[in-house]
Amino acid sequence: MLAQYVADTQDLLNDAGGQFFRLPTMHRFINKARRRIAAVSGCIRCMPPGTNVFPDKEVYPFSDWIPLIHGEVPGSADILAVRSLSVAIGGRWSTDGQIIMGGGWKPMWRKIPFTDFQARFRIFNRTFLGTISEPGWYSQYGAGPGGKLYLAPIPSQRAPMEVDLTLIPAPLISDGDPEPIVYPWTDAVSYWSAVLCLLQQQRREDAQAMAQLFNSDMPMAASVVCPQMIQTPYGAVMRSA
Repeated sequence: MLAQYVADTQDLLNDAGGQFFRLPTMHRFINKARRRIAAVSGCIRCMPPGTNVFPDKEVYPFSDWIPLIHGEVPGSADILAVRSLSVAIGGRWSTDGQIIMGGGWKPMWRKIPFTDFQARFRIFNRTFLGTISEPGWYSQYGAGPGGKLYLAPIPSQRAPMEVDLTLIPAPLISDGDPEPIVYPWTDAVSYWSAVLCLLQQQRREDAQAMAQLFNSDMPMAASVVCPQMIQTPYGAVMRSA
């Protein structure tokens, strides 16, 4: 995929022969564009298996889940943010202690800014603890490799937790490296890498024009990924398509 990104960027720059930009520079700009697209769009997502809450554990570092996301999404590097979180309630653990059996309740928890979390829940100084019987609250502190997740109430027992994560891609070093960014987001990579190339040459007007192409391509990609859907086929007067 790296070679395709290079060719697409060179075409936009009218530099198919690679006369004006060295490949190491091109690779660096392509990887910066990939990280930008992943952060803005949230197009690399993962719900890693095997995540749990543990008794008397309030803080969950993102670094604990890095091996899990690498196994689920080849080519991912780090966790940027938590999109949603749920914790299972009820049921019983299997004999090997790996999964919950017999059904249960898995409500989504409520996310609030860390400053509010600190004021509302951590004021109890770790005494807001107990068996979770309703959706709780969580907050993200920091982002990327140093990010952490805080839970309230603090769990008093082990339970399965599902976290929907936004990921950051690892750099592409060679053409055989896995690319976790998928179409249609891949088409936008060359636009932003071309912007960075043009800025390096102090061609600000050309860079601005290229950035407009990037800014129009991102909403298009989002609309393709999340198209309009008919909630119910019944009750409509008539549809032409």
